[in-house]
Amino acid sequence: MNSKERVLAAVELSESDRVPMDFHGNKWVLERLAGEFGVSTHREILDRLHSDVVDLRGTVDPAYKGPIPFSREIRKNVRESFWGWRQESTIAASGPEESYVDFPLAGASTLEELEHHSWPNPDWFDFEGFDRRLEPWADLAVMATGVSVWQHPSFLRGTDNLMVDMMMNPEIAHFIMDRFTDFYLGYFDRMFEAAKGRIDILRQADDLGTQRSLFFSPELFRTFIKPRIAKFVDLAHSHGVKFMFHSCGAILPLIEDLIEIGVDILDPLQALAEGMDPRVLKERFGGRICLHGGIDTQYLLPRANAEEVRTETRRLIDILGTGGGFILAPCHILQLDVPTENILAMGVEGISQGAFRETSQDILIDNSPI
Repeated sequence: MNSKERVLAAVELSESDRVPMDFHGNKWVLERLAGEFGVSTHREILDRLHSDVVDLRGTVDPAYKGPIPFSREIRKNVRESFWGWRQESTIAASGPEESYVDFPLAGASTLEELEHHSWPNPDWFDFEGFDRRLEPWADLAVMATGVSVWQHPSFLRGTDNLMVDMMMNPEIAHFIMDRFTDFYLGYFDRMFEAAKGRIDILRQADDLGTQRSLFFSPELFRTFIKPRIAKFVDLAHSHGVKFMFHSCGAILPLIEDLIEIGVDILDPLQALAEGMDPRVLKERFGGRICLHGGIDTQYLLPRANAEEVRTETRRLIDILGTGGGFILAPCHILQLDVPTENILAMGVEGISQGAFRETSQDILIDNSPI
């Protein structure tokens, strides 16, 4: 089996030659790995880490031709995107990070004010030749990412304001969420048409939970979020593409809703969040939805040693991988506080169960990335 076949078998809840793996690291982690591995391309990093999935965002993107800059610096360490949201580069405990600031629509109180915002158009992107640019990735599971109908709106409005809107000003919440929904439906429809069958998964990321509970009630989720997710599930399936939904946190009360609307893959199984026990998830949902993630990034990967990481990886493969329907991955994008030896250890354990390619033996022999 190649990587694409392996991942799609897992999504279809079938067993394959090994448990497939997906890898996510922020740009500073990728830079560090490239240096330590002595490689120069993203493909080489994915191959060294035995990742079966490639995320297109930042790897194969359409050309931008919009009337405003795709990204511009508005003051030191702060950049504004074509959406109008602003990110500030800071140094956190885990290393460099980008946080959202200013929230340009926080003060808007009427629909008229919101209408004056410069809302982007999918026509600002050119997909000419997109299918040809995907050819080098044909053996991997190709994933398109970027859909958001809750989290991205919060970058303009502010999370607290948007939650108040859902309760007190629903017309404002619906207006902002509709702008993102309509844009992403148009954008990804164009992408799938241009890709000509070369994209396997569409991923939506909207964090709905805290460590202990949901951000808001299931009723509000069903009013504002669920119908919009369903539109993207339908879009993906109309193009023969599988659909992944990402939400950190304690989202157990919403999983049945996600299955109901046809979500194929649930990500990231935040290991330490309330109610997200892997045995419970496998027993209750494993026969109806592919589970993706599970490797703890709060304590295990940054603080444990490599042997502890291998032991936990083995445990999760035994629980979640039995019978198929599991893609091994960290439960959050990796940051610089995760040492390279622990990133590699996620892959080393799988060898004994046929989970990784034969080229992994170089890790077993040397136990070093270079």
